[in-house]
Amino acid sequence: MGPRRTLELALDYRCNLRCLGCRACRDGGERLSSERAAALLREARAAGARTAWLGGGEPTLREDLPALVRRARALGFEEVVVQTNGLRLAYPAYVRALVDAGATAVRLNAKSHRAEVHDRLSRVDGAHALLLRALDHIAALASAVRVEADVLLARSTAAELPETVAFFADRGVRAFALWLLSAADAGAGADADAEVTAEVPRLADLVAPLERAARVAADRGAALQSFHTPPCTLPPALRALWQPASALAMTVVDPGGHAFALESSPFEGGARVAACASCAARDACGGPRADYLALHGAGEFRALSSLDG
Repeated sequence: MGPRRTLELALDYRCNLRCLGCRACRDGGERLSSERAAALLREARAAGARTAWLGGGEPTLREDLPALVRRARALGFEEVVVQTNGLRLAYPAYVRALVDAGATAVRLNAKSHRAEVHDRLSRVDGAHALLLRALDHIAALASAVRVEADVLLARSTAAELPETVAFFADRGVRAFALWLLSAADAGAGADADAEVTAEVPRLADLVAPLERAARVAADRGAALQSFHTPPCTLPPALRALWQPASALAMTVVDPGGHAFALESSPFEGGARVAACASCAARDACGGPRADYLALHGAGEFRALSSLDG
C-alpha cells in the first residue's frame, strides 16, 4: 500500500435520512470522540496526509464539526472536505460557520434532479428542496468553497443521469463522483432486501447514460468520475471516466476507530472472476462486488489486453 494522502473520518453513523440500501443510520452506537478525531487528524498529517474528509453517517449532526474542520486546517491539511446530505447546509449561518472554520469543499449527496425521486430514495420528504437551498447558500459565498456531488447509480435514476448532471452543474457543482448502489447492506427483512436488489442496475445499462453524462459534464466544465464501473464493462472511449478506489490513496477510520484502506472494503470490489486473472487492469481494478455478481452474474466481465482496447 503506497503513501496515504487522504484521511476519511466516519465520525459516527447517525443520519437524518433513511436512504435506500443504507443501514448505517440504524447504528446509534460507536462514535469517534472529538479528542480521538483530533488525534487521528494529527497522526495522519504527521504521516503526510494532505486531505481530510469528514463524513459519517451525517457529520453535520455533530456539534463539534466546525471545530474539527478548524483543527484540520490548523494542522496543515490543504483540503478539508465535508461529506454531507446537505440538509443542515440549508441554513446559511451553518454554511458560513463551516466556511469560516476552513472547509475547502463540500461533497453533497445528490440522487436525482427530480425531487420526487431524490426524496423517495432518501426516504425523507423535502430533502431535495433543502439540498437546493444549501446550494443557493453555498453559491452566495462565491468561490469560498468548492462544491462536489456524490451520485448514486440506481435503476430508477441511471437513465436520467445526464439530466441530473446538468441540473446540479448549473447550480454550481463542479465535480461528480458516481457510485453504484450496493445490495450488500440491504434493509431488514425480505421486502426491504427485494426493494434494494431491484434498484441495482446492470453495468451494461449504464453505458449510454454515461456517454451522454460525460458530454453534459464536459460542456459545463465539470469533472465526472465513475468508481464502480470496471473498465472491462466500458467502451474504450469511456474508460477515462473510471476511477479505482485505490487512486484516492485514502485511509478510512470508522466510528469504532478501525482503520482500513478504502480499496480493501467489499463495497469497492474484491470479488474476482476468472477473467480478472489475465486482465491488464488487474493491478488497479478491484474487480466487481460480490453483491453485484450474486444479482447479475459474471457475464459482463472480460479480460482486457490493455486499457485502450
